[in-house]
Amino acid sequence: MKKRILLLLLLSATLSIAQQKNIWHYIENEQVIAENKETTHASFTSFQSLKNLEANTPAFKKSLNGLWKFKWVKNPAKRPTTFMNPKVNVTNWKNIKVPSNWEVEGFGVPIYVNHQYEFSDYKAMVADDMELVDRIYPKNPGKVPHTYNPVGSYRRDFTIDKSWNGKEIFLHIGAMKSGGFVWLNGKYIGYSQGSKLPSEFNITKAAKRGKNTIAIQIFRWTDGSYLEAQDFWRISGIERDVYIYAQPKVRIQDFEVVSTLDASYKNGVLELDINLQNHNKRAKEIVVSYQLFDNKNILVENNKNLSIKGNSNTVSFKTIVNTVKPWSAEHPNLYSLRIITKDTKDKIIEITEHKIGFRSVEIKNGLLLVNGQRITLKGVNAHEADPNTGHVLSESVLLKDVQMWKENNINAVRLAHYPRSSRFYELCDLYGIYVVDEANIESHGMYYGKYSLAKKENWTKAHVDRMLRMVKRDKNHPSVIIWSMGNEAGNGTIFYQGYKAIKKLDKSKRPVQYERTYKERDINLFDMDWNTDIIVPQYPSPATFEKIGKNQTDRPFIPSEYAHAMGNSTGNFADYWEIIERYDNLQGGFIWDWVDQAIWKTNKKGEKFYAYGGDFGKNMPTDNTFLNNGIVFPDRTPQPALYEVKKAHEFINFKHLGINKQNELRILVENLYDFTNLNHFNFTAVVKANGTVLKTSTFNNLNVTTHTSKVIHLPLSEITFKENTEYFVELHATTKNKWGILPSNFEVAREQLLLASKYKKKAVVATKSAEIHIKNSYKELTLNSADFSVRFNKNNGQITSFTYKKKEILHNKKGPTINFWRPPTDNDLGSGMERRNIEWKNASLNHTTTSFTYKVLEKNKVEVHVNYKLPGVKTTHSTVYTVFGNGTIKVENTLDKTNYKADIPRVGMRMQLAKEFDNVTYYGRGPWENYQDRNTSTFVDVFQQKVANFYVPYIRPQENGNRTDVRWMALANTQNNGVLVAAPLQQKLSVSALHMPNEDFDITDGLDYNKKNPKANFSKHTIDIKKQELIQLNIDMKQRGLAGDDSWYSKPQEKYQLKGNQTHTYTFYLIPFTNGTHKKFVELSKK
Repeated sequence: MKKRILLLLLLSATLSIAQQKNIWHYIENEQVIAENKETTHASFTSFQSLKNLEANTPAFKKSLNGLWKFKWVKNPAKRPTTFMNPKVNVTNWKNIKVPSNWEVEGFGVPIYVNHQYEFSDYKAMVADDMELVDRIYPKNPGKVPHTYNPVGSYRRDFTIDKSWNGKEIFLHIGAMKSGGFVWLNGKYIGYSQGSKLPSEFNITKAAKRGKNTIAIQIFRWTDGSYLEAQDFWRISGIERDVYIYAQPKVRIQDFEVVSTLDASYKNGVLELDINLQNHNKRAKEIVVSYQLFDNKNILVENNKNLSIKGNSNTVSFKTIVNTVKPWSAEHPNLYSLRIITKDTKDKIIEITEHKIGFRSVEIKNGLLLVNGQRITLKGVNAHEADPNTGHVLSESVLLKDVQMWKENNINAVRLAHYPRSSRFYELCDLYGIYVVDEANIESHGMYYGKYSLAKKENWTKAHVDRMLRMVKRDKNHPSVIIWSMGNEAGNGTIFYQGYKAIKKLDKSKRPVQYERTYKERDINLFDMDWNTDIIVPQYPSPATFEKIGKNQTDRPFIPSEYAHAMGNSTGNFADYWEIIERYDNLQGGFIWDWVDQAIWKTNKKGEKFYAYGGDFGKNMPTDNTFLNNGIVFPDRTPQPALYEVKKAHEFINFKHLGINKQNELRILVENLYDFTNLNHFNFTAVVKANGTVLKTSTFNNLNVTTHTSKVIHLPLSEITFKENTEYFVELHATTKNKWGILPSNFEVAREQLLLASKYKKKAVVATKSAEIHIKNSYKELTLNSADFSVRFNKNNGQITSFTYKKKEILHNKKGPTINFWRPPTDNDLGSGMERRNIEWKNASLNHTTTSFTYKVLEKNKVEVHVNYKLPGVKTTHSTVYTVFGNGTIKVENTLDKTNYKADIPRVGMRMQLAKEFDNVTYYGRGPWENYQDRNTSTFVDVFQQKVANFYVPYIRPQENGNRTDVRWMALANTQNNGVLVAAPLQQKLSVSALHMPNEDFDITDGLDYNKKNPKANFSKHTIDIKKQELIQLNIDMKQRGLAGDDSWYSKPQEKYQLKGNQTHTYTFYLIPFTNGTHKKFVELSKK
């Protein structure tokens, strides 16, 4: 017996060594995608008793997550080749967590590139312009590096007891990237690649009672990596759960549930196919049954007697379920489907349960319908990204994402660009998220022409297998309403075959989409190729949406990617949705993307920061910060853009219809929900002036059915309208009761309406003030009275001192100076602002004073005129300071026309205040950061914040912190003394206050933005931004918009640009104060 065991071990070791020597047959061969792997099946858990099922405690499922022994080497030649033998001692190996990415755990280097291959027979360049780099194609697609291709070897022990005897035992590896070999107790089990779906192996013959040793060896790059060129961290390892489970010899291998609605969309149609396998040598008589539960009540059930022979056997059921509660993202009604096998003595052999939803998905008359209703997908693209763990997402992170989507009116997700773990789909089923399930295919680095792998027949198997495995696993989830064949992988014969294969396999007949279905190089959205059911282009502008809407299309138009949210972005997002809501064939889109993908890193000083491409290793290919395109930060902290998305995505619109003769404001309330009456919500109307609530009214039980509207009336007769005062009505819609994951009283929609017709104007009478004393010298002009003093530098025209009540307001003599530049945002860099608009920075830095004069208008009123010549843009600018005896300074600016064609980044002034004035009260849009093309989510109100709260820590530092439509802003110290910045009545400002000078957020202090300039830093991080003992105050007429169509070409929309071919004038007041209060600020702003 011992000799026989020894012989078996030797034979197994011989096979392992032979297989190890032939690794290139596996990892450089697109025809070999797996070996000995089980057929993909729907996700389910096997139980062998009703008690275990109800307690959700499977008796025969064992997690192998946790610490494994691990050895990392930099290339295949150095990999261990005998470690799979349990007798080989690995105690000196390092430990690693499973699941994890080994680069995140400190083994090897995380690499980020966007679309090129980081490993092939060229080295992916460091990109200068993300989408416009020279395209270099791999000469030998499928080949991988031999000298640097890290290999990770894993090993651990586990035990199984005698209760597992007589069962079929399976190993489940949730995700291996990019390809891996498996052994158990020294015996070779199999191979798998395709890194975002499970690999399962039958290990029955290799497993034994007691201690077992499992070994896995993963290669960072295989031929499969050519299909995994997604825009994310290129990292490796076992990324999802590992476990073993056992099933009886006669087992449920798979089942498919088709749970749709009949033609009336009222009754459910349930079709159930159960695939059974008999691992015995003889046929087995069993009873197969199912039960459908609504809560604990059985709605329908049925059973069939079956003689199960060897291999596979399928048993089918079909029934009608009357008046079901349909599943939708708004009302994700689920039923429990229980499948049971019993022996002839009525003893349970196996039992499992799955949540299903009744819903139909179809395309009719060019529209996407769910349950017979045209829907709108208000979606995001989402990568697997966690700053602590890379691609490994915990249950809490999965739930956090779903919860935040529901909270922010995001009802759909495109899985970019690979399937997720099964638990993710369960959460989407439960809480209601429409899912576009996407195959793990992106060969972007081969591009879309003649070299595209989509046109290479020898790559057919590798592509189509990924598509079909996704469908096989995820077919029973009601949340999955669309299949996507992949992303940015060209189009050709392979995607024609893939489309047909999915259609043939999926009995639910979901739509199939693919974004690259242009006919050859002709990007004609009105004439797409046939192998997509939905037109899903990338990054159309609002104008393109409008064109598509007006001219119609033969298929739904739902961009797979739009509104590129890189850095301080997501401008003109509301414009997209104003257009989408006007045309039936425009059915939404998917923002790129959900979350910034940066990961934590700690520098030598112990400072922790979000790291991006180029922050790891030396001379590694990188596309820098292009992976930070989220509307939330990596830890899911909202960025200001998220609030704009929530506003634009709202399912309830409020529109101002004017004030009637009864002195009532007429408000149109529109219901944009697809399946929800507005009587689910409470409505509140609040009348405000100067931040003070004057009246609150409620509108309950507002009965407005889907896609209809109703006019409500808000009485205004009890409001006394005062001169020079703005009045607003705020409207809020909140949940009456708990609604899925949303609590009761949760706000789903809001709006602010200006009561323009009630704005009364009255001339302001200036208050008397003290006489001004003048001191004029060669270099300086000083104006003062008993309470204040202001000093001008006559050489540059700048105020160098501003005191009130003997308190200096300025920091370091830096009074207002003209400014036309902002630290470039990522979108600014993408559109080339640092090159095309650079003369506006030149004008900001190098303007010269052509004249400085003053005149006494009255004894308490002096006017100072400063004229400037602006280099580069070749125009002039004038500033007029009117100084009053009470210390108020009126600042009037005029920027003259220029022939310089580039638009102006900003028209404004900047100054620095002493650090103590860090308590901010302002009347304008807030409370969060906003810009002229991203401010619909902000209300005009009075807000109180610290200066520190204005800072938004974008991962690559850039322009941030702005507030628009500011009427006034007060900056005070702890004694409530300070300075008020006020706009004249009917004029508004853009203002920001930060504890860092603008230069800190810029790439260079000078004019040279060439990447070869050693003083130009394109790779700053938040740790480079230090709070300083100052307050940088920017007072602008306006800034250019943020833009948001894309981050590599497009400027802000025309209406959000500041053109130099027209004169720009604006005015503001600097008003010093003591004992400042909200009431006092309002009064001062009017004087």
